[in-house]
Parts: sequence; structure tokens; C-alpha cells
Amino acid sequence: MLDLPQLLYFKNKNLYSACQAEMRYRAVPGKRKGEDGTEEAVLTVDIWPGPWTIEYTDPALRLQQVFALTEEGLGQARAWLKTTYEQDPDRWQAAPSILDCEPWTPPARPEEENL
Repeated sequence: MLDLPQLLYFKNKNLYSACQAEMRYRAVPGKRKGEDGTEEAVLTVDIWPGPWTIEYTDPALRLQQVFALTEEGLGQARAWLKTTYEQDPDRWQAAPSILDCEPWTPPARPEEENL
């Protein structure tokens, strides 16, 4: 079941990752500069298809949203996870087996190609 821990979990600087079928997701607390220049606490939520971890998944397949690290923001993050899954459930049921595909790797930089 798609869910996230309670707010205190994230306020203690813990990250969380889980999956629903082949929809992987993680939530990472952090800070960013607000529009008025002050620092605000945020929760960055990433979603990507399996079977690999986010580092080995093509960035074009990843989704990300940032929410305020508040009860309201956490509720919005939970709703976004649920909506994303429900909008295209076939996508999250049809990921390839880890045995049938290779992980994504970033393209080689020009100086690395000559080695």
C-alpha cells in the first residue's frame, strides 16, 4: 500500500523508500531557499519504474516533486503518490525482470571515450 511515515520521521532527517508493484518511490527531507530568501524544510519525493534503483534508472523515466515538510505537504505527497499510481496502473505492473534487462548508465563524457 502506498504510504509515507509520519511527519516526525522526516523531521528527524530520515529518508524513506518503498514500492507498490513496480513503482519505486523515495522521500528525502531537506532544505531549500524560499521565495523570500529564507530556508524552508522540504520533502523531495521521487518515483521511478523497477526493477533498478533510482541511480540505475534512466532519468527520463523518473518523476519528482517537492513538498513543504509540514502535515499539509506530507498529505499532498501521499496524494501525489496515490494519483501517480492510479493514473497508469499498467505501467507499474509491466516492468521488466531484473534478469531480462541492463541497468541504465550515463553516457560517456567525450574525454572518457578516448581512453
